[in-house]
Amino acid sequence: MPVKTKKAKRAKKVKKLTVRATAKKAKKAKMPATKKTAKAVAKKSPAKKAVKRHKQRKTKPAKTSVKKAANKRATKTPTEKTAWKISPAISQSVVEIDIWKKGDLKIEHLTVYRSGWIIVDQLPDLSGYNQDEGVNIFEEFEFEEHQLLDGSQGTSVLPKELPLEECDRLMALSAAELVDEGWTIESATRFSGPLVVEEV
Repeated sequence: MPVKTKKAKRAKKVKKLTVRATAKKAKKAKMPATKKTAKAVAKKSPAKKAVKRHKQRKTKPAKTSVKKAANKRATKTPTEKTAWKISPAISQSVVEIDIWKKGDLKIEHLTVYRSGWIIVDQLPDLSGYNQDEGVNIFEEFEFEEHQLLDGSQGTSVLPKELPLEECDRLMALSAAELVDEGWTIESATRFSGPLVVEEV
Protein backbone atom coordinates (compact mmCIF):
# COMPACT_ATOMS: atom_id res chain seq x y z
CA MET A 1 0.00 0.00 0.00
CA PRO A 2 2.61 2.56 0.85
CA VAL A 3 4.28 1.99 -2.52
CA LYS A 4 1.06 2.66 -4.37
CA THR A 5 0.51 5.93 -2.52
CA LYS A 6 3.99 7.17 -3.46
CA LYS A 7 3.32 6.45 -7.12
CA ALA A 8 -0.02 8.23 -6.92
CA LYS A 9 1.62 11.27 -5.35
CA ARG A 10 4.27 11.34 -8.05
CA ALA A 11 1.63 11.10 -10.74
CA LYS A 12 -0.22 14.03 -9.22
CA LYS A 13 3.02 16.10 -9.10
CA VAL A 14 3.77 15.33 -12.74
CA LYS A 15 0.25 16.36 -13.71
CA LYS A 16 0.62 19.63 -11.80
CA LEU A 17 3.98 20.34 -13.45
CA THR A 18 2.63 19.66 -16.91
CA VAL A 19 -0.37 21.87 -16.25
CA ARG A 20 1.92 24.67 -15.09
CA ALA A 21 4.21 24.23 -18.11
CA THR A 22 1.32 24.32 -20.53
CA ALA A 23 -0.08 27.40 -18.77
CA LYS A 24 3.29 29.16 -19.04
CA LYS A 25 3.54 28.24 -22.74
CA ALA A 26 0.06 29.59 -23.31
CA LYS A 27 0.99 32.87 -21.55
CA LYS A 28 4.19 33.18 -23.63
CA ALA A 29 2.26 32.53 -26.79
CA LYS A 30 -0.25 35.27 -25.89
CA MET A 31 2.38 37.86 -24.78
CA PRO A 32 3.86 38.75 -28.20
CA ALA A 33 0.46 39.60 -29.57
CA THR A 34 -0.27 41.95 -26.69
CA LYS A 35 3.17 43.59 -26.96
CA LYS A 36 2.72 44.15 -30.69
CA THR A 37 -0.61 45.84 -30.18
CA ALA A 38 0.84 47.99 -27.41
CA LYS A 39 3.73 49.09 -29.69
CA ALA A 40 1.31 49.84 -32.49
CA VAL A 41 -0.78 52.00 -30.17
CA ALA A 42 2.37 53.72 -28.95
CA LYS A 43 3.44 54.47 -32.54
CA LYS A 44 0.05 55.86 -33.52
CA SER A 45 -0.33 58.25 -30.63
CA PRO A 46 2.75 60.49 -31.41
CA ALA A 47 1.62 60.76 -35.02
CA LYS A 48 -1.71 62.11 -33.85
CA LYS A 49 0.05 64.58 -31.53
CA ALA A 50 2.27 65.77 -34.38
CA VAL A 51 -0.78 66.40 -36.55
CA LYS A 52 -2.40 68.41 -33.76
CA ARG A 53 0.74 70.51 -33.27
CA HIS A 54 0.95 71.17 -37.00
CA LYS A 55 -2.62 72.39 -37.01
CA GLN A 56 -1.91 74.76 -34.14
CA ARG A 57 1.10 76.34 -35.93
CA LYS A 58 -0.91 77.50 -38.96
CA THR A 59 -0.35 81.26 -39.45
CA LYS A 60 -3.30 83.59 -39.63
CA PRO A 61 -3.64 85.93 -42.65
CA ALA A 62 -2.46 89.53 -42.09
CA LYS A 63 -5.07 92.03 -41.04
CA THR A 64 -6.40 94.34 -43.74
CA SER A 65 -5.10 97.43 -41.92
CA VAL A 66 -1.53 96.08 -42.07
CA LYS A 67 -1.89 95.32 -45.79
CA LYS A 68 -3.19 98.84 -46.48
CA ALA A 69 -0.27 100.41 -44.61
CA ALA A 70 2.22 98.34 -46.63
CA ASN A 71 0.54 99.38 -49.89
CA LYS A 72 0.67 103.05 -48.89
CA ARG A 73 4.42 102.85 -48.25
CA ALA A 74 4.99 101.21 -51.63
CA THR A 75 2.98 103.78 -53.59
CA LYS A 76 4.84 106.83 -52.22
CA THR A 77 7.09 108.49 -54.80
CA PRO A 78 10.18 110.54 -53.91
CA THR A 79 9.67 114.29 -54.16
CA GLU A 80 11.46 115.86 -57.10
CA LYS A 81 13.87 118.73 -56.43
CA THR A 82 13.13 122.00 -58.17
CA ALA A 83 15.93 124.09 -59.67
CA TRP A 84 16.11 127.49 -61.35
CA LYS A 85 18.27 128.73 -64.20
CA ILE A 86 19.46 132.36 -63.99
CA SER A 87 20.87 134.09 -67.05
CA PRO A 88 21.18 137.68 -68.41
CA ALA A 89 18.39 138.66 -70.79
CA ILE A 90 20.71 140.78 -72.99
CA SER A 91 23.62 139.39 -74.99
CA GLN A 92 27.18 140.26 -73.86
CA SER A 93 26.07 140.99 -70.31
CA VAL A 94 28.45 138.45 -68.73
CA VAL A 95 31.90 139.74 -67.73
CA GLU A 96 34.73 137.76 -66.16
CA ILE A 97 37.17 140.02 -64.27
CA ASP A 98 40.66 139.03 -63.08
CA ILE A 99 42.23 141.60 -60.77
CA TRP A 100 46.00 141.27 -60.19
CA LYS A 101 47.39 143.16 -57.19
CA LYS A 102 50.90 143.89 -55.96
CA GLY A 103 51.14 146.52 -53.22
CA ASP A 104 49.35 149.61 -54.53
CA LEU A 105 49.51 148.43 -58.15
CA LYS A 106 46.50 146.83 -59.83
CA ILE A 107 45.98 145.19 -63.25
CA GLU A 108 42.43 144.39 -64.41
CA HIS A 109 41.80 141.87 -67.16
CA LEU A 110 38.21 141.69 -68.51
CA THR A 111 36.66 139.02 -70.76
CA VAL A 112 33.14 139.57 -72.11
CA TYR A 113 30.94 136.56 -72.93
CA ARG A 114 27.97 136.47 -75.27
CA SER A 115 25.88 134.61 -72.69
CA GLY A 116 26.05 132.48 -69.60
CA TRP A 117 23.90 130.83 -66.93
CA ILE A 118 23.90 129.29 -63.46
CA ILE A 119 21.62 126.63 -61.87
CA VAL A 120 20.49 127.23 -58.28
CA ASP A 121 18.35 124.97 -56.07
CA GLN A 122 16.51 127.83 -54.29
CA LEU A 123 14.49 130.60 -55.88
CA PRO A 124 16.63 133.74 -55.41
CA ASP A 125 15.36 137.02 -54.03
CA LEU A 126 16.29 139.62 -56.65
CA SER A 127 14.31 142.50 -55.14
CA GLY A 128 17.50 144.47 -54.35
CA TYR A 129 19.22 143.71 -57.68
CA ASN A 130 20.69 146.74 -59.51
CA GLN A 131 20.81 146.13 -63.28
CA ASP A 132 23.51 148.76 -63.91
CA GLU A 133 25.92 147.47 -61.26
CA GLY A 134 25.16 143.81 -61.94
CA VAL A 135 25.92 140.98 -59.51
CA ASN A 136 28.98 138.89 -58.73
CA ILE A 137 27.49 135.42 -59.15
CA PHE A 138 30.15 133.69 -57.01
CA GLU A 139 29.41 136.00 -54.06
CA GLU A 140 25.61 136.25 -54.31
CA PHE A 141 24.55 132.72 -55.31
CA GLU A 142 25.30 129.18 -54.22
CA PHE A 143 25.48 126.90 -57.25
CA GLU A 144 27.30 123.82 -58.49
CA GLU A 145 26.68 124.23 -62.22
CA HIS A 146 27.37 127.20 -64.48
CA GLN A 147 28.50 127.96 -68.02
CA LEU A 148 29.94 130.93 -69.90
CA LEU A 149 29.56 130.93 -73.68
CA ASP A 150 31.54 132.59 -76.49
CA GLY A 151 34.13 134.73 -74.74
CA SER A 152 35.63 137.59 -76.71
CA GLN A 153 39.27 138.67 -76.55
CA GLY A 154 39.93 140.21 -73.16
CA THR A 155 40.93 143.78 -72.50
CA SER A 156 43.37 144.83 -69.79
CA VAL A 157 43.54 147.97 -67.68
CA LEU A 158 47.12 148.69 -66.48
CA PRO A 159 48.31 151.06 -63.76
CA LYS A 160 49.09 154.55 -65.11
CA GLU A 161 52.13 154.92 -62.87
CA LEU A 162 53.97 152.06 -64.65
CA PRO A 163 56.04 152.83 -67.77
CA LEU A 164 54.77 151.43 -71.08
CA GLU A 165 57.71 149.01 -71.37
CA GLU A 166 56.93 147.52 -67.92
CA CYS A 167 53.27 147.19 -68.85
CA ASP A 168 54.17 145.30 -72.04
CA ARG A 169 56.51 143.02 -70.07
CA LEU A 170 53.81 142.24 -67.49
CA MET A 171 51.25 141.54 -70.22
CA ALA A 172 53.59 138.98 -71.77
CA LEU A 173 53.92 137.03 -68.47
CA SER A 174 51.80 133.97 -67.69
CA ALA A 175 49.65 133.72 -64.56
CA ALA A 176 52.25 131.46 -62.88
CA GLU A 177 55.04 133.98 -63.66
CA LEU A 178 53.00 136.86 -62.22
CA VAL A 179 52.50 134.84 -59.02
CA ASP A 180 56.27 134.20 -58.88
CA GLU A 181 56.86 137.96 -59.04
CA GLY A 182 54.55 138.54 -56.05
CA TRP A 183 51.26 139.34 -57.76
CA THR A 184 47.99 137.98 -56.30
CA ILE A 185 44.72 137.46 -58.17
CA GLU A 186 41.06 138.01 -57.33
CA SER A 187 38.44 136.80 -59.81
CA ALA A 188 34.80 137.76 -60.26
CA THR A 189 32.12 136.89 -62.80
CA ARG A 190 29.33 139.44 -63.11
CA PHE A 191 25.89 139.27 -64.67
CA SER A 192 24.43 142.68 -65.53
CA GLY A 193 21.23 144.03 -67.08
CA PRO A 194 17.84 142.33 -66.64
CA LEU A 195 17.99 138.69 -65.49
CA VAL A 196 15.83 135.79 -66.63
CA VAL A 197 14.85 133.21 -63.97
CA GLU A 198 13.44 129.93 -65.35
CA GLU A 199 12.33 126.78 -63.53
CA VAL A 200 14.17 123.72 -64.83
